[in-house]
Amino acid sequence: MENKMNKGRKQLLLLIAFFVAPIILAIIIYNTIPEGGPGKTKNHGDLVTPARPLTDVKLQSISAKDFQFSDMKKSWIMVYIGEADCDKACAENLYKMRQSRLAQRGEHLRIKRLYISTTGKAKDSLLKVLKEHPGLEVVSGSKSAINDVLNQFKLDNKPPAKDAKRLYLVDPLGNLMMSYENGYDARGLIEDVTLLLKISRIG
Repeated sequence: MENKMNKGRKQLLLLIAFFVAPIILAIIIYNTIPEGGPGKTKNHGDLVTPARPLTDVKLQSISAKDFQFSDMKKSWIMVYIGEADCDKACAENLYKMRQSRLAQRGEHLRIKRLYISTTGKAKDSLLKVLKEHPGLEVVSGSKSAINDVLNQFKLDNKPPAKDAKRLYLVDPLGNLMMSYENGYDARGLIEDVTLLLKISRIG
């Protein structure tokens, strides 16, 4: 009986290692490869260290369906936090998200995109932009739910998530692991995501 329990524990540990190790390896590589070093790659975004597990918050999709972060688990997620209206900076960020995803070619199916509106349901300006972004999930929620979301995306020494116009990258295990400041170079995001997809076998 004891041998069976020990065997079960070992199998569980191996299973956990199989899924978690690629993410840990990716973070180690990002922290240790010098610019111009092996492969001449270095992360262009800001690492969230340690990676931060996102907890579910009850939100609603644009079609009024319930939504929570775990609905997108097992995929890499590009997250943008904006308002119900979509201004020029918003449109540019959504464009870069879309193009960075498509640049992964066949691997782009491993990536999902999420727009979180902090001021309620999408208005005309956002709905117009969304026509150019099929597959982009748009969600909003109550004031308390949005506050919970913003607290989870709060980063030290960075502007509040509500106003930051940053792109956030969440791994397939639901961990917030990287962010990119407003005005980031899409080529840098493409390089980072390409490397992460290559290293990781999950998502």
